[in-house]
Amino acid sequence: MSSIGEILAGLGLLFVGLRLLSANLQQAVGGRIRQLMKTATQSALIGFAAGCVAGGVTQSSNAVAVISGNLVRSRVLTTREAVPVVAGGNVGTSLLVLLAAINLHIAVLFLIGLVGISFHAGLDKRAGLRDWMGVLLGLALLFLGIDFIKGAPRHLDITALAELFDGISPLLALTIGLVVAAVTQSSSTATILALAGIKAGFIDLDICFFVVLGANLGSGIATLLAAGALGGVGRQLCYVHILVKGLGTALLLLVWLGLDALGGDPSRRFADVGGGDPSASVSMLFLALQLAGALPVATLRTLVERIASRFSPPSLEDSISRPRYIDPAAIADPAGALELSGQEIAGLINRLPTLLPDLDNAQRPDPASIGLLARGSSAIAEETDRFVVDLIARGLSDRHLDLALGQQSQLEMLQALQQSLVDFSAIITGFETAPPLAFNLSEALRTLVMQLADTTAGPAEDFDFLIELTGDRSEHLNRIRRELAVSALGAEADAQHLVLATSLFERAVWLVRRIAIAMKPLPPGGRTDPALA
Repeated sequence: MSSIGEILAGLGLLFVGLRLLSANLQQAVGGRIRQLMKTATQSALIGFAAGCVAGGVTQSSNAVAVISGNLVRSRVLTTREAVPVVAGGNVGTSLLVLLAAINLHIAVLFLIGLVGISFHAGLDKRAGLRDWMGVLLGLALLFLGIDFIKGAPRHLDITALAELFDGISPLLALTIGLVVAAVTQSSSTATILALAGIKAGFIDLDICFFVVLGANLGSGIATLLAAGALGGVGRQLCYVHILVKGLGTALLLLVWLGLDALGGDPSRRFADVGGGDPSASVSMLFLALQLAGALPVATLRTLVERIASRFSPPSLEDSISRPRYIDPAAIADPAGALELSGQEIAGLINRLPTLLPDLDNAQRPDPASIGLLARGSSAIAEETDRFVVDLIARGLSDRHLDLALGQQSQLEMLQALQQSLVDFSAIITGFETAPPLAFNLSEALRTLVMQLADTTAGPAEDFDFLIELTGDRSEHLNRIRRELAVSALGAEADAQHLVLATSLFERAVWLVRRIAIAMKPLPPGGRTDPALA
C-alpha cells in the first residue's frame, strides 16, 4: 500500500507541477512565445525550432497546438506554416523525460527549500516575480513527483514483480503503454513510470521499449479524444499531432523488427544507445520517437496540410473567427495599422445585433447560432486587442498613442458588452414563450444595439441622439425589479430570470452609452463634453 500511495502522490504532484509550470510560464513569457512562433513564416526549419522551444518551455504539445491554432485563425500563420511548429512542440516536451532519467534527488530538496523560503519572504507578492515563483513551485512539485514515482518500487517484492512482467508479450506491453498514456493524456508520464520500473529492476529494457512506443501512440489518441467536438483548424492540428506520434512509433517499430529479422539483436543495440545505462536508453528512445515523427512531418508540411484538411475541413467558426482587416505586416505603418484596427472595431459593433434573438421573427431563436457568432466575435476582439498591444509596444508618436489607447478602451468595453448580450440572450431564449417584459427588454436592447451599429460611421449628432437615448433609467428599472421581486414570492423561477435579465439589460445599455461616448468624434477643441463623461 505504501508503494501505491507513493505512486499516486507522485502522479498527483507531477500533474499539479506540470499545470503550474505551464500556466505560470505562459503568463511570464507567453507573449514572447507567441512572438517566437510567429517567426514560423520564415521557413520550416525556423518554425520547427520555434516549436521545440515552445514545447520545452510549456512542456505541453497541446498548448503549442492551441497557440498555433489561434495564430492560424488570426492569419498570422497558415496551416502549412503551423505544421512544423506543432511537430517541434512534440520534440520540446522530451526535455522532461531527459531530466527524469537523471538523479535529481538532492537538487529537488534544495529547490523545494528555496521555493518555500522565497514564498515565506513574500517574493510572490512582487509583480515581476509572481509568475516566476509559480514556475519554480511547479518545477519543484514536478520533480518531487518524479522522485516519488522513481522511489515507490523500493517497498515492493521485486522478485514477484519481475516474474509477473517476465511473461509479458511485446503486444501487451505496447497496449499497457497506450492505455496509461491515453488515461493520463501524457506519454511523458507513462515513460517516467517505465523508468521507475527499470530503476527498480522488475521491467526489462525490451519490455520498456514497447511500453514507451505504446505510450507515444496513446498520447496521440488522447489528443483526438480531448478535442471532442472541436473542428476546423483546431482539429487539423490535432491530426498533425497524431501523425507525428503515429509516424514516430511506426518507424522505430520497423527498425526494431528489421534488426530482429536480420539477426542484428535490437535489444543489445537499444542498450548500447544509453552507454549501458537503461534510464539513458529510455530517455534517448523517447527523444528519437519525437524526432522520427516530427522531422518527416515538418519536411512534408504541404502534404501533411492536405491530409489534415481532408480529415477536418475549415469550419464555419474558423471563418467567422478570422479578422477581416488587421494584418500583422501592417504594424510597420502605425497610421495604416490604426485605421485597420478601427475598421475591425466597427465591424465588431456591426455584429452586435446578431448576438441577440429577433423575437419579431416567427421562427424560434437558435441559441447554438448565437453562441457560434459570439465565439467568433470574441475571438476577433481578442486578436484585435493583441494587434493594438503589439502596435503600442513598437513605440508610437503621441497622437498615434492616444488613438491606440482609445481603441484599447473601446475593445475592453466592447468585449464586456458582447458577454452581457450573450448572457442576456441565454435567459431570453431559455423561455418557452417569452413573457411580455422579456419581449420588450429584448427588442428594446436590440434596437439600441442596431442604433449603435448605424451610428459608428455617422456624424456627432447621431452619437448625441444615442447618448441621450441611453441616458440613466435606473429608477425605472429598479421599479420593475421591485415589482418582479414581489411577484416572485412563492411563484415560479421565471420572475427571478426576468430580474436577472433586467440587470443585464441595464448593464448593456450603460455599455452602449459608454461606447457611444468613446467613439463620438471630438469637437474642434479636442475635448469631450464634460456632461457626458
